[in-house]
Amino acid sequence: MRWFFALNEASTSFWEYANLVQVAVHSAKTRTQLEPVCLYDGDDNALTAWLESAGVHVIRRRTFLHRWVADLAPIPRGAYLRLEIPSVCQEQGWTHDYVLYTDCDVVFRRDPGEQLAALKPAFFAAAPEIDQTDFTHFNSGVMWINVAGLAAEHESLQSTIRSHLEEAIAPPYDQAVLQRHFANRTDPLPLELNWKPHWGAHDDAVILHFHGPKPVQKYHVLNHRVPDYVQSLVGPTFFTASAEWDQLLIEALTDHPWPAETTPRMADGFDSIAQIISGLGDPEGPNPEILLPQVRWGVAPVTALEFSQSPTVSLRFEAAFQCSEPGQAISVRLNQREIAHVAITRLSDPYHLSLDLPPADGAQRIDIPVSYTHLTLPTKRIV
Repeated sequence: MRWFFALNEASTSFWEYANLVQVAVHSAKTRTQLEPVCLYDGDDNALTAWLESAGVHVIRRRTFLHRWVADLAPIPRGAYLRLEIPSVCQEQGWTHDYVLYTDCDVVFRRDPGEQLAALKPAFFAAAPEIDQTDFTHFNSGVMWINVAGLAAEHESLQSTIRSHLEEAIAPPYDQAVLQRHFANRTDPLPLELNWKPHWGAHDDAVILHFHGPKPVQKYHVLNHRVPDYVQSLVGPTFFTASAEWDQLLIEALTDHPWPAETTPRMADGFDSIAQIISGLGDPEGPNPEILLPQVRWGVAPVTALEFSQSPTVSLRFEAAFQCSEPGQAISVRLNQREIAHVAITRLSDPYHLSLDLPPADGAQRIDIPVSYTHLTLPTKRIV
């Protein structure tokens, strides 16, 4: 039985999700007979190397939405990869009648195979999102998919997406589209196959889904540094499940360490490798309350850094930042070419970027300009 999950390297949370993926894979490999398949949009990196070393079949793929949206945002780039599953199965010569899809933030408590094999949905089976009795507003984070049934709907599903494109590329992305297109045509998935910690403890839960807050956010949750709707999904079971997740992560990285050749050498940041040309204030910190050792205020309109690169050394640009005002956006330009753009929608917690830089020789420059999505352009600062 094949289990699919999807990853998109362009996501600003990609490296935050790396550990979630590792726990999901480890729990599947040690507790189930599932064969893991990762649908992946991005370049090779340390995580893809780890996945392959752990026995995951990594398939490079892009969503069909790129045909209609040239600058598709990172989240739908990953979310819509699940709709590629029937095509991937056909291309790979896999003849499964049914396959399992889950989001990355799951833990397999035991093998779901026997329960899933008894289900024969016409298109897919899914469980509720919040209200345990509401299968109309289902959660697409775990889906038991009829491969032929979903394939037969591919053209009409694309038509629905095209007709409601603005809705399709906004939260909750694929979930809203699937609820619209398959209204009253989905099958119920037993709750224990998509059990959420905010539902409470359940000894018979088979697939635990960290819907809402993630285990890596537990300290933010404790300090009420998450949005209210996330905080509302927190209870004692979340912290118990997070402790289980912590232990699984230790096991995962003990059994399958990061491949040595992909493990980056970490520098101290700021001026340890790069020379600051302009746009950064004096160091402030440390700031343990926001999980940052040190911050500098970036002064609009741009922060500029220069560094020297050797073709034999791989470099990664990593940044954590937040804005003091809404309506700002951050770009990262390498030698005048934009390699990342992030619109700031939350103010309380840092955004994270991790970008593997292409091989190069000699002097390089990174510019980090700030822009505004509203008409007033005061001089603001970013962290």
